[in-house]
Amino acid sequence: MKLYIMPGACSMVPHTALEWTGADYALEILDQDSVKSEEYLRINPQGAVPAIVDGDTIITQNIATQVYIDATYPDANIFGSDTSPAGKGEMMHWLGFLNADLHKAFAPLFGPEGFVEGDTAQESLKEKAKEKIAHLLRLPNEQLGKHDYLTGTKTTADIYLYVALTWSKKFKIDLSDYKNLDAFVKRIEEDKGLTEILRQEGLEKIGSL
Repeated sequence: MKLYIMPGACSMVPHTALEWTGADYALEILDQDSVKSEEYLRINPQGAVPAIVDGDTIITQNIATQVYIDATYPDANIFGSDTSPAGKGEMMHWLGFLNADLHKAFAPLFGPEGFVEGDTAQESLKEKAKEKIAHLLRLPNEQLGKHDYLTGTKTTADIYLYVALTWSKKFKIDLSDYKNLDAFVKRIEEDKGLTEILRQEGLEKIGSL
């Protein structure tokens, strides 16, 4: 199995998941140029990460790659050990929220020029995006006041949240009131799998928000 990633991107989630499985896998680290290369576009025509190539099987999209890893290595419990309908539903709730709501909200920060023209309009858009992100993060902050991890036990949803928090720090989003998120960062950064993938991707732990 080969996993295609970009350092610091959402592909950190399946990357950590594969580390958790303990399985052998090949890692292909892409950059802004190679992710748009003809060679990679034959794997993922959208020119985005992550992507998994496993024999003749190609899987793209973040949640889909996680589902594939979970199905291939079920004993790793990357989605947690609660396989009841309620447990699975809660896990998918958080993955859906992180992928469709929170991740999407960062788009104006990564590429404001794709939404509006002019420096003033772009700065205004970015400020509104930061406000929306802070508003969305109140939900996991509240949840982490009840549990150490989003579903009670450590899962890939927690890694996805961590990725979003690294972006939040990069864009200087004020999360000073969210004490549970700050404690969560310190907790999740103790995970050996996450520590290893940060090393592989050439990234530093953020330590705090």
